[in-house]
Amino acid sequence: MSTASCLAEAETLVARGSFDLIFVDVRMPDGDAQQFLERVGLLPEPPPVVVITGYGTIDSAVTCMRAGAFDYLIKPFTPGQIEIILKKAESHRQLLRVNRYFSEREGPVGELIGHGSAMQHLRQMIERVGPTDATILITGESGTGKEMVGRELYRHSLRRTEPYIKVDCAAVSGNLIQSELFGHEKGAFPGASDRREGRLELAHRGTLLLDEVGAIPLNLQAELLRVL
Repeated sequence: MSTASCLAEAETLVARGSFDLIFVDVRMPDGDAQQFLERVGLLPEPPPVVVITGYGTIDSAVTCMRAGAFDYLIKPFTPGQIEIILKKAESHRQLLRVNRYFSEREGPVGELIGHGSAMQHLRQMIERVGPTDATILITGESGTGKEMVGRELYRHSLRRTEPYIKVDCAAVSGNLIQSELFGHEKGAFPGASDRREGRLELAHRGTLLLDEVGAIPLNLQAELLRVL
């Protein structure tokens, strides 16, 4: 956690590092919250900013929100109000992470095609098990559409409004798959320059498709089994 006593000092801190959430007073010795919001908004990934004031008015609230404020807090405030904002900010960060993940991936896979008896049976199975909380193993030769079945299961599930995350286990080397699934903290190993959320964390409350799960090293399969 960092603190600043003026606008210039706050801008220096933001320029030097990243922040999950910033609280700023509407009035500072060398400027105001609106100026800070405008300058923070120029950053590639601006952090959420909560404006604090003891002179709360509708006009000032609207001005700050239009300038990009994440929330608006009027003094005196309670610890409960802070807790609500922290939870709201965490949900916001989760949404941004998931959106970023999806934006880096290809578009959605098309729906299942075909009207034969085998396809009709497959659709019936998907409609039956999709709404359940069962962990599902999809088998089949390469090119038979296992990934498409996974997406159809997601579309029929009770979690269809939550994240759908796919991991191609065969495309990730053995020494990186653990970090891919579980994430890591900054400095956890040589080269870990930043904290990284694992795919299990990104898929929280949603659906995780482990494509080619058999390609995961056996020792890591044991760890994954404990999670499942």
